[in-house]
Amino acid sequence: MEIAKKPVELIELFYDLIFVYAISQLTGLINEPIGGIIPPYNFFAYLITCFVILQAWLYFTNYVNRYGRWEWQDYLIVAINMIAVIFMANTISLNWAKMYFAFDVSMLIILLTIVLLYSVHARRENSLRGAAGNSITILSIVCTIYIIAILCSFFNFTEYVLWINVLAVLAGAFLPFFIRGHFDKSIINFPHLVERFELLTIITFGEAIVGLTHFFEVSNFNLVPILLFLIILTMFGSYVVQIHRLMDHQRVERSLRLMFSHYFIVISINLVTVSLELIHSGEVNPAFASGLMIVSLIVFYVSILVNKEYYKQNIKLTKKDILKMTIVFVFGIAIILTFISNLYAFLIGSLIITFGNFTILQMKYKRCLSE
Repeated sequence: MEIAKKPVELIELFYDLIFVYAISQLTGLINEPIGGIIPPYNFFAYLITCFVILQAWLYFTNYVNRYGRWEWQDYLIVAINMIAVIFMANTISLNWAKMYFAFDVSMLIILLTIVLLYSVHARRENSLRGAAGNSITILSIVCTIYIIAILCSFFNFTEYVLWINVLAVLAGAFLPFFIRGHFDKSIINFPHLVERFELLTIITFGEAIVGLTHFFEVSNFNLVPILLFLIILTMFGSYVVQIHRLMDHQRVERSLRLMFSHYFIVISINLVTVSLELIHSGEVNPAFASGLMIVSLIVFYVSILVNKEYYKQNIKLTKKDILKMTIVFVFGIAIILTFISNLYAFLIGSLIITFGNFTILQMKYKRCLSE
């Protein structure tokens, strides 16, 4: 089936850059360990805030993918949306009590702009029975939750605000399964959606490299920055082969697997960067940094591999492939944990995992080309 081409506009790339900036601001919440570890509450709040930001990005991306025409009102509304995102990013701090009010107000403005975009389209269709009306209903419920969070912050019930934000994330994630309306999945342009996720992820990788550039010191040359770069590069290579080369983009899909997996892909890339920063700083318990790196890499590779359902027709992820990947992980983890206080062992073990998995996926792609 031939899918209509929907190019990604330059304004969408601009939009992604602002959101990646917002996500990068969050790493400041978890790169200052206390007692050799990241406090569990800080880590939990980091994850929830990440999900909130990525969900806001996805709400807008879904609208553009389904209905975006980029007329004058689209540009005006997205400008307001981006201004709110920048304000939201600059509210992020370790002082949660002060952060939440401004953060949630910014989120509410972001979501209201998206409701407005859907409303313009629903009016154009003269109906609230389709996917646009369905999205307005879901977003209205989520907006109501954020209003409750804002009121709690205003009246100093700050201990409840994080949990209300959790509720907002869960509502946004699961309400589409219960409030279905008359959803026609043919309105989803799968190639455009994949390209949007690819761009967001590529920019996230770029942000990871930027965050590690201070390791590249000519006056104090060693192998550490080269190993750091190779870890990120081979992770990027694994993503490109799996998502860009092995997947069939010309299809009609609801794309929920693609959407939810990218939440974890983006977060895991950021956590890999944080673990590299922490282990090199020497301010964290090596066991904690090692555990964070191992879990982040597992989440990253599981998240890209769940998209195997979108593979091209002649490609399958076999049990043999999974076994090879498992062996690579076990070998890399063994090196990290055996020499747990050694920086080079940490980096070499991580590189074995990323390079090994990249090689396995690249060989699968080459076999696919030869068949």
